[in-house]
Amino acid sequence: MVKKFGILLGRTITVYLIVAMFVIASIPAQSAAMFISSDSIGVSSVDAVVDSVSDIAKVNTFLESKIVRQRLSDFGLTAEEISSRLNRLSADQLHRIATHIDQVDAGGDSALSVIITLLVIAILVIVVLKLMGRQVIIK
Repeated sequence: MVKKFGILLGRTITVYLIVAMFVIASIPAQSAAMFISSDSIGVSSVDAVVDSVSDIAKVNTFLESKIVRQRLSDFGLTAEEISSRLNRLSADQLHRIATHIDQVDAGGDSALSVIITLLVIAILVIVVLKLMGRQVIIK
């Protein structure tokens, strides 16, 4: 009777964890709705020029980074080609680039997050196996 209850409990927890992982994975990382703020309705042209200048400065600072310069030169782009392409961008495109610069990881995804995720999955598997009455033997 106790063993059947343990098996039932283990299966229930397993199903719960599977459903919870699917629900968590289905939530987008950046779930921000786009709303029009009340103070953006009356934006003056002076504010737009200041934003444009700050966007250009931010993009230029990013492009002056040693890693970015090296990567762009690996693609065969010279400094003149980069500046000519930046001059062809519209103000909206430049603003989008400037707002997304902060989200760029210089080295890609961190390996630490991958290791932690794998450890959590391994621990969950061990816990589920223990709850189901199985033994985990590491030789």
